[in-house]
Amino acid sequence: MNILDQLIELYYEIKTFAPIIQAVIACIIFSVSLIITMFTYLFIMRISHQKEVKQKKQIRPKITRLFEEILFQNKIYETDEIYEKYIAIVGKLNPKKIKLAIDILLQVKFNSSKKSDRYINIVNALDIENYLEKKLNFSRGATKMKTLQMLQQLDLRSLDTKVLPYTYSKNEELKREARFSHLHLSDNDPYRFLDEISGDLTYWDEINLLKFLKIHNEKNQLSNLGKWINYSENTSLTIFLIKAAGLFEQQDTKEVLFTKINSINHKVRTQAYDSLGKLKASEYESTFIEKFFTEREECQLAIIKSIGILNTGNATNFLKKAYESAKSVTLKKEIALVSYTYKSNYNLFEELKSAQNGFDKTIFQHIETQLIKFK
Repeated sequence: MNILDQLIELYYEIKTFAPIIQAVIACIIFSVSLIITMFTYLFIMRISHQKEVKQKKQIRPKITRLFEEILFQNKIYETDEIYEKYIAIVGKLNPKKIKLAIDILLQVKFNSSKKSDRYINIVNALDIENYLEKKLNFSRGATKMKTLQMLQQLDLRSLDTKVLPYTYSKNEELKREARFSHLHLSDNDPYRFLDEISGDLTYWDEINLLKFLKIHNEKNQLSNLGKWINYSENTSLTIFLIKAAGLFEQQDTKEVLFTKINSINHKVRTQAYDSLGKLKASEYESTFIEKFFTEREECQLAIIKSIGILNTGNATNFLKKAYESAKSVTLKKEIALVSYTYKSNYNLFEELKSAQNGFDKTIFQHIETQLIKFK
């Protein structure tokens, strides 16, 4: 008796059972079949994935060498030539293989110390712009955000108009990322959204903004931040922009920053003192000294650091008085650090040190060691 005959016999035997038992047996057979099908599918998917991973591992070095050759060698490759060489390695072009090209292109871009202006050649040859545009239009929020980040990393300014609609998205995270992308990509009033930033900036927001401001600064396209410092109603943004004005040495913002040392917000005043020091605004040193004794400790620390940066040699008496009136160890240490390198007609550090005893003298002894001196 063959297997088919046995199955037929089993079928007719089950037909003699009670309906409830037949239903149970049917459910069992269905469940077992479903489990077997699922495990078969998972097995096939796993084998397929392993094969794909192995294939990628084999071709990644080839693609990397190709891209490095296109980007950094003397020969200039035409678009068609780049396309032909790429599909010769990966086969027929599809979304997965374009995504692989983007990943490797970004890896080459950020891991190589060499500079190139040919990234756009690869982008055009592999139709990467069209791929990212579709991802932007037809994907969910998280994928849209990753796509926006790719646009920034690849510097695809031609897609700025596609980014603009998302700058008014109801999704706050997507809106922020789109506005960062607009700042990075747009050549037409990229700073328009600084006026509309609401709420406190996170550290990630500040890192993003600083990154883009740095790019604009390197291209000599950084706008004067004084306008937004002066009129912004967002305190968090104002503090960030004051910090940026100092970091990027925007000398034209000095007068605006000087007005901010009268702000009712001590954090704004602290950052204004700090940035004015970085801008070497020695013309305001006398005002710093005048305000020191009525300021909060955070502001006092910023004033001392700025006077140390200015290092005019005109504040020796002030530094002595400031040290004598200092109540906290943090402030005493900062004044002692400044006095260690302060330019004057005599050794201010030694004079202050000679008048100390106990723990206060230990502060000066620590500053004299190499370990502390360069902190």
